[in-house]
Amino acid sequence: MKGGPVDDLPMDVSTLIAMTPEEVAQSIISRRRELVELLPEIIRERRKELDYLNPLVDESLKERDSATNNVKNLKVERDNFQRESKELRIHLINLREKLIAEKRLKNPNPGWAKDKLASKLAELDEKLETSALDINSERKLLREMKELTRSHEEWVANRIESDPDLKEYQEGWKKYRELLDSANDAHEKLTELASISSEFHTKFEENRDVQKIAQGQLNRSKALQQSADEIIGYWNHRIEKGFDDLKDGTGDLLAAARMVAEGKESSMPRQSPQEKTGGEEE
Repeated sequence: MKGGPVDDLPMDVSTLIAMTPEEVAQSIISRRRELVELLPEIIRERRKELDYLNPLVDESLKERDSATNNVKNLKVERDNFQRESKELRIHLINLREKLIAEKRLKNPNPGWAKDKLASKLAELDEKLETSALDINSERKLLREMKELTRSHEEWVANRIESDPDLKEYQEGWKKYRELLDSANDAHEKLTELASISSEFHTKFEENRDVQKIAQGQLNRSKALQQSADEIIGYWNHRIEKGFDDLKDGTGDLLAAARMVAEGKESSMPRQSPQEKTGGEEE
């Protein structure tokens, strides 16, 4: 029937069967009119809710996107500092080899053997580049590289007075440590901001989900409101013109009732599973 399922009617099946077509139609019309009276208030409430939610969703989206962009920028900044420090470290290790070969820098004591400094820094640097490290592990590696460099700086400082040409070497390691400091600072900011970005994303998703529900309710309410007059008009037309086939494309609503009165099925009977498969196998 046009106007919604029979479940909309506030009655049991036996009561429904006992009703005339006119009474069923009047019941549908009555329910639709009740709905028409309720819908404007529902629509107003959903619109008020969306007026509040829409700017809230927009603002939380901006906050999330801004935090996400800042995280990306800090990653680029940190990676640039690490790349620059690696290039400088390779240069300084080569310079160190040259100074030692020219006897301008004495080979360090066993605690600062050249292979130890070069290999240890290279090992830490490779871990940064190739390992899937968590935030705390990366922070630990950066600090370890910085401490290793600071100790070597102190060793060089104690010997530089005897050879002013070692200033470039000394300043180079100082610059290297500063680059590691900058990389570590960017990493610390990144760590803090990544947590905030995650909170902003959760907030945005929560607001957006509530917005979707409110928008869906508004759309359904407006659709019901727009169809109510058509449904009421249809059933008034049926009450006035009858429920048989009116030859206007609206169908014959009493066809099933006549079939039942004649002892026939009200609709095409469903096939049993055996009938569908051609009966039992022998």
